[in-house]
Amino acid sequence: MVPNTIKLWLAGSLIAATTLAASTEENMAASLMKLRAEVEQLNTQIQEEKDDTKATMRSLVIEKNELDATIGRENLKIKQIEQEIAKVRQQIAAASKNSEGIKPVVVAAIAELKTQIASELPFKTAERLDDVARIESQMNEGLITPQKALAQVWNSYADEVRMTKENGLFKQTIKLDGEDRLAEIARLGTVMMYFMTPDDRVGYVAKDANGWYYKESVNKAEQEQIIALFDAMHKQIRTGYFTLPNAIATTEVK
Repeated sequence: MVPNTIKLWLAGSLIAATTLAASTEENMAASLMKLRAEVEQLNTQIQEEKDDTKATMRSLVIEKNELDATIGRENLKIKQIEQEIAKVRQQIAAASKNSEGIKPVVVAAIAELKTQIASELPFKTAERLDDVARIESQMNEGLITPQKALAQVWNSYADEVRMTKENGLFKQTIKLDGEDRLAEIARLGTVMMYFMTPDDRVGYVAKDANGWYYKESVNKAEQEQIIALFDAMHKQIRTGYFTLPNAIATTEVK
């Protein structure tokens, strides 16, 4: 006969084993459910990635087709422009057949104009020379006829004449103490030119054996005179009596 104590122990063991088994089954079921949820989530992510990839590919294909169409239109436009340029060149060449005798006159006028600009006050000299060089280049390349080049050179001469009668304020880069500085320029015809930098350094253009240079005024009276000129011109007072430093553009010896 089995003692009662052993019976109780066996019963407790069976209950504990049954409880443990139930708990293990529950844990396994919970783990399986969790794994299934994770798998479903991953499947959903994979499907979304596939859909996104397909959408991206469709978008790229559309963009490629649009780019191909744009390139085709641009190539067609380039061809049309090239044809138009060729037509213009032919027209210019035809118009120039009876005007080659004018070309030497234009070349001489351009050379004289360049010399004149280079010798005058250093007012936007590079830009003015570039404009004249452009006329010469276009004529030599056959882009304009000698007649048209002559008309443009004539206009440039007219601009030079206009400058002699014009007083005004301008901005340009000057070289001061060996450095390029953006300055305000007060030009009085083609006779005198004064400058003022953003930090209120003032002076005028002078010339020596080496060419043009910008001379800073250190004398207080001269500084006040130049500042007064700029103040008046800012107020649109372009004519009248002014006391100014002697900045007449004549060659001086340093």
